[in-house]
Amino acid sequence: MQPSDRSESDMIYHLCSLGPGMSRVRVTNEVSLYCQDLGEGQPIVLVHGGCMSHDVWESQVHALLEAGYRVITPDLRGHGNSEKPTAPYTAEMHADDLAALATALSLDQFVLVGWSLGATVAATFARTYPDRLSKLALVSSSIIAEIARAATDNESESHLPLAKMIANQRRNRPRGMERFVAGMFGSEPDEWTVRWLWSLGMQTPMRVAIKTLEIYAEPDADSLRQALARLEVPCAVFQGAHDGAATLNHARTVATDVFDDGTFVGFDESGHVPFLEETDRFNDRLEAFLKE
Repeated sequence: MQPSDRSESDMIYHLCSLGPGMSRVRVTNEVSLYCQDLGEGQPIVLVHGGCMSHDVWESQVHALLEAGYRVITPDLRGHGNSEKPTAPYTAEMHADDLAALATALSLDQFVLVGWSLGATVAATFARTYPDRLSKLALVSSSIIAEIARAATDNESESHLPLAKMIANQRRNRPRGMERFVAGMFGSEPDEWTVRWLWSLGMQTPMRVAIKTLEIYAEPDADSLRQALARLEVPCAVFQGAHDGAATLNHARTVATDVFDDGTFVGFDESGHVPFLEETDRFNDRLEAFLKE
């Protein structure tokens, strides 16, 4: 797959400072992304999940800054503080946005870490812009299960309740978002954590939330599998044992059978958000991967 039709000459890269470490980065002539860019050293780009924002990474940002990294956490188009146009939302569009963001921030190569939708975006980025990666980590995503199925020729269907998730957004959006958030955890979540994630989720308009969920309808898993297998950089898969989006076996398959140089990290007490449920261990294992 070739990079998108957005040519470098057609793009206008512009950084508008919003204060120390915060900026708006124009990624197309019409759209800018909110981005937090902190610290110095090896650059790490952390990409959040669907209907979330850069705020989910605050513990990882703190830990990585303490360890001496440059940490970049954008809000994807349609999410958080980024612009929310009515244009179609696809994984390829988000990957192209990240490429434009990296160019604007003068990132020749960087570590890319994607969670949930962010993992789908990261895998798509790796397919289109492999030379820009120094390392890649996928965290808790149904795309991990889809790639594992493609790698093993398993024709079983995804168990992601996509139609129900979209219906919940349409029927009663506040309640639907609460169910979406509560389903992320491997055990009974803390009330305040659910409220926090719910407030982040409600920043994403319904029209964007539905289009975001539709990205999972027909993922091009075999194309992504082939692209990931060609990567010549260290890669990792982080997966919670109680995550309905993918199993530990799915994650292990991608790490060992798809990646040429892969690391698998399982989290026995976590669901879809191991970086929140087992924060210290997640941070330790992420830093260990970065140092490999």
